[in-house]
Amino acid sequence: MLIFLFKLKKDILKQSVAKINFDIYLLNFDLLLLLKIEEIFGVNTVKDLYVSESTVKRIKAFNEAKKRGVHIPYVKSTFMSIGTRSIFFCPVQKRVITLLGKGEKHLYITKLFEPNVVEIKEQYPLDHVRTQEIADTQGVIHPRKHLTGELTVLTTDLLVTYRDKSGAQYRVAYSFKHSIDARSKTRTMQKFDIEKAYWKQFGVRAEQVLRDDVSKIKADNLLNYINYYDTELSNSELRKFVSALLDDVIEHPYSSLRESLKAVSSSLKVNPSHCMTLFANSMFKHILPIDLTQKIKLHKPLQLCAVNECKEV
Repeated sequence: MLIFLFKLKKDILKQSVAKINFDIYLLNFDLLLLLKIEEIFGVNTVKDLYVSESTVKRIKAFNEAKKRGVHIPYVKSTFMSIGTRSIFFCPVQKRVITLLGKGEKHLYITKLFEPNVVEIKEQYPLDHVRTQEIADTQGVIHPRKHLTGELTVLTTDLLVTYRDKSGAQYRVAYSFKHSIDARSKTRTMQKFDIEKAYWKQFGVRAEQVLRDDVSKIKADNLLNYINYYDTELSNSELRKFVSALLDDVIEHPYSSLRESLKAVSSSLKVNPSHCMTLFANSMFKHILPIDLTQKIKLHKPLQLCAVNECKEV
C-alpha cells in the first residue's frame, strides 16, 4: 500500500508539472491525493467541513475578551514552531505580542511607529460563518484540514487602526507572506480574496505585504531601541534634545554617534542613559530627521536625511 501511495504521489506531481493550472493541486496536495484515490477506488475520501469543539471554545474566549476591551491573538504560541514564532512584550501597547515569524515582527514594529497608528491587533480571527459564505460564493474551498474536514479559521496577521487628520479612525487589514512561489500562488490568492471580501463588508481595506516590502534595517533599528520607549517625555524636551544633537552633528560630521550623544549629554547636563532615551524617542516620534534605512551604529556618524525624505522612510 505504501509503495502504491508513493507511486501515486509521483504520478500526481508529474501531472501537476505538466498541467500547472491544475487548481486542485494548488489548493492542497493532500486533498489532491485523496481525490485521486477516490477516482481510482470509487470511495468518497473527502470529509465534510465541520467546526471542532476546540475551535468553538477558542472563538468564544476571543469574543469574551473582546467585550472586555482585551485582544487575545487567535493563533497561540503553542501552535507555532519554536524556530519561527516571535513573542515579546511591547512597551507601546503594554502587552505581549504573538507573531508567526521575524518577518511579521518587522512589519509589526514598522507599522507600530508610523505617526498616525492608534492600535495594532495581531492574529485577528475572521467570523468563519461569513468566510464560509464568501468561499461558497467565490467557488473555492474554505481552508480546512483535508484529512479530517475540520474547518480552519482564517486570521488577519495585523489589523491596524489609524487616525486621519480630522481625528476619525479607520482600519487596514494586512496579510503578510514571506514570498509567494508559483505552485502556491493560486491558493494563496484564493485565501487572500476571501479575507479581502470579508473586510470589505466592514469597510476595511485589506493589503497583502511581502517580505521584500518591509525594510529589515529599519525594523532592526527600531527594535534595537524599543526598550527605551518612554511616554513621559514631552515633545518640547525631545525637540530641545534634537536641536542640540543636530548642531553637534552638523558641526562635527565625522564624529561617531556615541561621541555626539556624549557631547549633547554634557551640553544639556543630562546623564548618558537619559540622553539615549531622548535619542530613541525622538526617533520613534519622527522628530529626529534620521535615515532609518541605514544601520544605526554608535561607533559611526549619524546618518541624517531631509525632513521630507524621512517622512517617506
